[in-house]
Amino acid sequence: MLEVPTPYEARPGRVEDMEAIWRLMVAVNTAESGTPGFGLAEIENWLTGDSVVIDQDVVTVWDPSGQIIAVEIFDSRGPFVRPYGVGGVHVDHVGRGVGTALFGWAARRADDQIAKAPPDAQVTFSAYTAGDHESSAELMRAGGLELARYFLTMEIDFDGPPPQPVVPEGVTIRPFDPATEVAALSYTVRESFRDHYGFVETPMEEGIARLRHWMTSTEHDPTLWWVALAEGEIVGFNLCDGSHEGDESVGYVGSLGVLRAFRGRGLGRALLLVSFNEFHNRHKRGAALGVDADSLTGATRLYESVGMRPATKYAAWEKVIRAGVELATVDVPDA
Repeated sequence: MLEVPTPYEARPGRVEDMEAIWRLMVAVNTAESGTPGFGLAEIENWLTGDSVVIDQDVVTVWDPSGQIIAVEIFDSRGPFVRPYGVGGVHVDHVGRGVGTALFGWAARRADDQIAKAPPDAQVTFSAYTAGDHESSAELMRAGGLELARYFLTMEIDFDGPPPQPVVPEGVTIRPFDPATEVAALSYTVRESFRDHYGFVETPMEEGIARLRHWMTSTEHDPTLWWVALAEGEIVGFNLCDGSHEGDESVGYVGSLGVLRAFRGRGLGRALLLVSFNEFHNRHKRGAALGVDADSLTGATRLYESVGMRPATKYAAWEKVIRAGVELATVDVPDA
């Protein structure tokens, strides 16, 4: 197990620690970016998914009084070419070497993934920090990582009923049917996200399993998942949650996508407005979502066009730890 400075103790993550991990991450995010960052259900879903084995990929750090003061989560999935780490140290314990120790552990875990990746593939280690948190940025640079891009949380407050969606001709939008459409939805999710930065091809069965796992979340609401169909095929989707970072007064657009052949017709906007209207009908004060600030598909412009504004900025840092063929999407010149 990781060695941390005295008097702290590092321990493997445990399922029974999940609420403590969540509370710690909320404290860190609030101090560094002014927002909680996570809801408890989101942490539970993440740490029980297929890309994190909690007692191997999560390290917690405790003080002598038995309080958790730091955590690092390492996330990696096949084909193991884009491993990443997320962590933080409680503000009362920064500057004592704990963050450096945790970051070093995550970097070593990333090196372990190289042998699992295809032999000719580039392997890139990533880490995520609050967008303007300078001490975190210094830690990233000291570890050899460079700023790759920013990601945004965007928000909107409902001043009144949102505009009604205008659905393109030949397309219908309706609730998702979990009994019959999981595989079809998984396929459309995969294909629509091919043009998103960092996308890496994974087997269909893994995508289906990941979607089913998301549906087991304690806060999953199947009535907030919509699909768009053309000629009986799913060509777009909007998968939402009823709360944002634990705030039930704000709806969250968890994943929205449209197949490339159906972009530019207003379908993404229509899907978004369907959810806004439902959130408003449920008396929520607004909505939020996450997006790549330099989205390769122009998603940020879409969200701005319906009145959303940037609220929180996060930084993505990267380091190539083995050169080779880039399997991830990093550009879409003809999108």
